[in-house]
Amino acid sequence: MSRLAQQPGERIDRSQPVSFTFDGKPAAGFAGDTIVSALYAGGRRVFSRSFKYHRPRGELCGCGQCANSLFQIEGAPGIRGCSEPIREGLRVVHQNAWPSLDFDVMRATDRVGGPFTPVGFYYKTFIRPRRLWPVYEKVLRSAAGLGRLPRRQDEREWETEYRRRRCDVLVIGGGAAGLAAATRAAELGADVVLCDEDAVLGGLLGIEGGHERVRELEGRARDAGVEILSGAPALGFFDGLVPVWQGSTLHQVRADQHVVATGAIQQPLVFADNDLPGVMLSGGARRLAAAYAVKPGERAVVATVDDRGLDDALALSAVGLDVVVADLRPDAGGGELAGRIRAAGITLLTGHTVVRAQGRDRVERAVVAKVDARGRALGDGSTHDCDLIAVSGGSAGALSLLLQAGGRAIYRPEIAGFAVTELPAGLHAAGAAAGHDRAEAVEVSGAIAGAEAAAALGRSPNGVADARERLAQLPAAAPVATPPAQASDGGRRGKAFVDLDEDVTVKDIKRATLEGYDSLELSKRYTTVTMGPSQGRFSQLPAARVLAAETGLDLGTVGLTTARPPWSTVPMGVLAGRPLEAAKRSAVHRRHEELGATVRWAGDWRRAYDYGDPVGESVAVQAAAGIIDVSTLGKLLVRGPDAGELLDRLYPNRMSNLAPDRIRYGVTTSEAGRITDDGTVCRIDDETFYVTTTSAGVAGVEQSFTWWLETWGLNAHITDLTQGVAAMNLAGPQARGVLTGLTDLDCSAEAFKYLDARHAEIAGVPCMLLRIGFVGELGYEIHCPSVNAEHVWDAIVRAGSKVGLRPFGLEPQRVLRLQKLHVIVGQDTDSEMTPYGAGMDWIVKLDKQQDFIGRWALEHTAAHEPSVRLVGFTTPGGELPTEGAVVLGTDGAPEGQVTSARRSPRLGQVIGLATVPAALAGDGAQIWISDAGRRIAATVTTKPFYDPEGEVLRS
Repeated sequence: MSRLAQQPGERIDRSQPVSFTFDGKPAAGFAGDTIVSALYAGGRRVFSRSFKYHRPRGELCGCGQCANSLFQIEGAPGIRGCSEPIREGLRVVHQNAWPSLDFDVMRATDRVGGPFTPVGFYYKTFIRPRRLWPVYEKVLRSAAGLGRLPRRQDEREWETEYRRRRCDVLVIGGGAAGLAAATRAAELGADVVLCDEDAVLGGLLGIEGGHERVRELEGRARDAGVEILSGAPALGFFDGLVPVWQGSTLHQVRADQHVVATGAIQQPLVFADNDLPGVMLSGGARRLAAAYAVKPGERAVVATVDDRGLDDALALSAVGLDVVVADLRPDAGGGELAGRIRAAGITLLTGHTVVRAQGRDRVERAVVAKVDARGRALGDGSTHDCDLIAVSGGSAGALSLLLQAGGRAIYRPEIAGFAVTELPAGLHAAGAAAGHDRAEAVEVSGAIAGAEAAAALGRSPNGVADARERLAQLPAAAPVATPPAQASDGGRRGKAFVDLDEDVTVKDIKRATLEGYDSLELSKRYTTVTMGPSQGRFSQLPAARVLAAETGLDLGTVGLTTARPPWSTVPMGVLAGRPLEAAKRSAVHRRHEELGATVRWAGDWRRAYDYGDPVGESVAVQAAAGIIDVSTLGKLLVRGPDAGELLDRLYPNRMSNLAPDRIRYGVTTSEAGRITDDGTVCRIDDETFYVTTTSAGVAGVEQSFTWWLETWGLNAHITDLTQGVAAMNLAGPQARGVLTGLTDLDCSAEAFKYLDARHAEIAGVPCMLLRIGFVGELGYEIHCPSVNAEHVWDAIVRAGSKVGLRPFGLEPQRVLRLQKLHVIVGQDTDSEMTPYGAGMDWIVKLDKQQDFIGRWALEHTAAHEPSVRLVGFTTPGGELPTEGAVVLGTDGAPEGQVTSARRSPRLGQVIGLATVPAALAGDGAQIWISDAGRRIAATVTTKPFYDPEGEVLRS
């Protein structure tokens, strides 16, 4: 174990031990540990195998930025172990190694296959013979990859919620600069959102011992009203939209002003075998110690080109490591830190750097030497026993988001890296992303950026001038030495890696340059440098240095590769989001859930199919009373002087001669005369009609009605009331009595006849009542404002409970309507069905003076017998055919199909609707139904099975 004593500001909770498994073996840590910190504390140093050569790799950054510790976690590949927290029972498996992480047979690629796998070898080696390419491709695809997707996955849905957030200022980065910026902008009255990819705010300040200051800054930000999203990386800039991923939520943030405070990324150094486990960024080693109380080694060589490396060396020494520092600068910066290093008794080798790491599968020694401008060792140097080489090759500002948003960067020799030089309007940079490296300067620059963002919104930029003056008076940044493209002791053995993700070496980039790929963009595509999971965070600057050395160009000319989103690794499921289907629910949907309804899809509505007893529900409707929610019906108000004329042109039957407060059934047809929808039309007054449509058809009907209205130029307008008006159907022999107890309306058969409409209050709520009966019983369709729907529903249910009223669902309704041979458009009709084929010859009024949609086609159809007709049927043998089963013609060929079929508890037999050959569409005709190998005999009927004369409906 290498766990340290308790550290100030550590993230682990030692009172909560956590057990998990790694490659099937037990492992342990504490709540707050990451996978890597827990395994590192337990003694493991190898966490993965490299992509191409399968070399052992240890931890590099300690913060989720590198690809050196990718794991397979419960079927998901590519999880970054240095940022993924452990949890009880977690199953962690290594990647990219077989048969085990410690013994990988593919390591042979590195040991003996190097000469056969130069950069671009797959382009050159497998081009001939071309006929063998399928074999090569299979082998390459099998060997490639950084993980394996599971062959089988029970649950493939990604439960990501989308949240749209509009704010004044979005601050990206939760370090000192970001917190200061967010606080200042919020204090000036801006609505501010701050996001940071780390689960704990504070950035580098928190790791370097400033956790108390971090708590103070975070407290101020929250008090100022800043919305803080932690563990939430910003993925990129997309024309003003910044997606921020936080767990199961993808925040889609649009802001007027953006502050980018993403900090800087510590860079590695390039030397022979610089990928050995134990070669780590000095900041990563320090993070292990400070955040997770893990001792990163016993003896360390810290190789640095800047003051950050010296500061990290002091921190490592303070936790008990024996440290030697090799600083490339001749005077080690000549500042306070160099003096503190010497005062602490740490060996300081100025003008030196590491030129080689030595060890079999992990660091055992470091060779340190002075080097010339090209990185070649001057003399033999010295060898130091160690188990940790902590490197600091300078810092590269995390500029990708700035560049995606339209910013520009130039190379600055004094910082040995690129810095932002130009920002578009509405974008502000702060902290290390703006080139400030000292803690005080970082915080001040953040406050300035926040104030400037608020000023751009019209808030007063209080204190900006003073803050700028204070920033200018702060000491200049410490000098940084420019690392060589490669530090070398002149030996030929050992690979010097520029890109650890893709196993790209200095030699690879040199070879690519000789072959003509002498720009960074071309080299990137040929060698794949910067194209790995780290997206060039640790390889772009080293690659540019190698290319500059080979071409003789300066780094400013070599430049940077194009920054593209996403900046942070994100699962594809997050971008796809939750599988969404637009779901509509009626105003009384909650009541159905309370009653234990079986809720299913009906078009884009969620409807109650039954309440657990569909047979009992249908029996109750015919024995006493029932109530069904029909709010899903489309409801259109057609109003105006030409409203009647419009409806006459849209329907094949007449609507303009309807008397006020009367109802008529109608179907709409296409220009080809095919049925497209059906419903009722109620005339309210001379210029107003209330039209109902099928649940799934209202959008298409409204669009069609509106299109024709504009085409014909009639004086009328159409309003969709579907969502604002609820409807319920009260039906059954006791329905009149139930309704009478809830209204002052005269509900007698004489005063309120079949197909009448009335306006009245039901339980104190103004309603419109339609005397219609889709289920074949005495019925009242009650339409009321959706806001009052629950009240009306509850009143009817209470009143009806005395006579046995039961709510009934869609399934009982389908049985009841089938007894009356009532058609469901879209189920009993298809795209070729005309009113004549559906047995609705009576609805087409060819003697109308007005032209109407589909008239010519229906005139033609009326003169020719349809090939099939929709009829009812029963099965004498009691067999229930499947809906969609084939109806056979007289010659045994398929000539129709079953559209609906149910067992009727009232009739005690199987009933249904089917399309049959016209020759067989007469009462008593015998037909055969072929259904999954069965031949079912059936008898045709053209009249309703129940109440054929409509006496019950009119009672």
